[in-house]
Amino acid sequence: MSRPREDSMSIVFRDLLILLALLMLTLVVLLIPLIKVQQENTQTEIEKAAGDMIAEITWDPDNPADIDLWASAPKNENVGYASPYGEILNLVRDDLGRDVDFSGLNYEFIFSRGIPDGRYRFSIVYYSDNGLGNTPVDVHVSIRHREGRLMHVVYEDKLTLEYPGQEKGVISFEMRDKQLIEESKSFEPFEIFHGTLRKLEK
Repeated sequence: MSRPREDSMSIVFRDLLILLALLMLTLVVLLIPLIKVQQENTQTEIEKAAGDMIAEITWDPDNPADIDLWASAPKNENVGYASPYGEILNLVRDDLGRDVDFSGLNYEFIFSRGIPDGRYRFSIVYYSDNGLGNTPVDVHVSIRHREGRLMHVVYEDKLTLEYPGQEKGVISFEMRDKQLIEESKSFEPFEIFHGTLRKLEK
């Protein structure tokens, strides 16, 4: 007579386990979007604080070479270490390579305040080897622009600078109404750094 009671108890226990499992699964499913939204909001706030267009370069943190990022905005505004501030663009970090800093990175970036219509250009310069001995340096370049709450990649790749003094044009493109004109992208050679220095020397 005790057998049916044992079966009914096991059924109840099994049903409780299934209900608990379903409850846990439901909670996980409900929490995942909340965690994702919070991460996106945090990232958006960081990027919002940085600017509407962001150009970044990084290179091997153990490499003492001094690599520079240069940019040109509409109204003939050239920004780099020799002229870090403009109406549209700002050089936020000039990394000299050889200097030890607490970030542990070789990293430079430029950001814009707003994105006025016109052509933008970005280049990288092998300013000094700092005793490295003319060794080529691989530089990772990332350029993004904001559209609403999203950041869109304009360009991202790794380029190699071969010798000190070399300037390599990365990309030029046009923006209109804060949107990238895809067909305006150009990879034809150009310089910003050397032209700016010539103007400053006059």
